[in-house]
Amino acid sequence: MASAALDISTKGLIEIMSHEGVCLSPYLDSVGVWTIGVGITKYDGKDPRDFGAITMDQAIQMFKDRIRSYVLPVQKLGLKLTQEQFDALVSFCFNCGPGNLKKLTTGRSVNAIGTALMLYTKPKEITPRRQKEQALYQYGKYSSNGKVLVFPVSKANKPVYSKGVTVDALHYLSQAPAPVAPPKPAPAVIAEPTMEQSWLDVDLMPGEGRLTLRDILEKLGG
Repeated sequence: MASAALDISTKGLIEIMSHEGVCLSPYLDSVGVWTIGVGITKYDGKDPRDFGAITMDQAIQMFKDRIRSYVLPVQKLGLKLTQEQFDALVSFCFNCGPGNLKKLTTGRSVNAIGTALMLYTKPKEITPRRQKEQALYQYGKYSSNGKVLVFPVSKANKPVYSKGVTVDALHYLSQAPAPVAPPKPAPAVIAEPTMEQSWLDVDLMPGEGRLTLRDILEKLGG
């Protein structure tokens, strides 16, 4: 399927989140850039420090909004990709940028792109991520089981990787507002006859027009 017809899948979103990790407070990344959530360095024109602490729901929504900027360059490639190949390239683009995506794919066949992913392994700490992206691209193998790590932030504004907590990202990504059922009509209440009434004069259709047994008997008799 042409990449223009594809979009990032839920599995793809979780895959990228598992590579990036999540911090719910502003922190300094490895090169000293203020970041928050899932690798977000700026959101809606605001510095991460402007947000303070955020919730997991907010972190995921910010990520889903931001990822659009990295999905579009992959769609524009116009390549015939599988969903897994598409997700792998979005992950690469999110990590390395649209410019490197263009360099990776220009002049290469779809199969050659998968091999060339391993040309982008600097710094060396990124190598495991490239290997996972390559496995996803070439073999359709997602490395995440739906879980991601959420890291606390130290007083020095650095993620504390030794204290990461596992969170079910699929739970957050699959949440949808519960459908609101239309209210059920209240059952019609037939009033008991008063001392001055007989059963012949009780309204059998309250709220829908008066109809009594006397009316029915008169019509039948007529």
